[in-house]
Amino acid sequence: MNIIDSNAPAPVVQLAAQTIINNVNAEMDHLVNLHRDSFNSIWRNPSDGATPDAILAALGIHAGLIFALAGENLDHIARCAQAIGKQRSDFIDDADCTPPAAYTIHPDGTITLN
Repeated sequence: MNIIDSNAPAPVVQLAAQTIINNVNAEMDHLVNLHRDSFNSIWRNPSDGATPDAILAALGIHAGLIFALAGENLDHIARCAQAIGKQRSDFIDDADCTPPAAYTIHPDGTITLN
């Protein structure tokens, strides 16, 4: 019989809890990095010839879907931030979320800069 009843979780429980916390944090890092890397690949690509026009042309009919998914990703980041009393900008800068040029998404999914 125990003199003091300990409510401390067993080590396996603590490990499971920490694994879940680490996974959630890693997911947020992944979503932010995915968006930032894709954004930079289109809008800030330093490679010769890798202009936004050229990259959007290379994406072809997939460009519109990629932009739509990027928007969903940013919305998800914003909802996660809001759930903990923060804003999306606490995780990813506004400058990494707003394309520096106007564009048109065409019905076939291609995108052209205006």
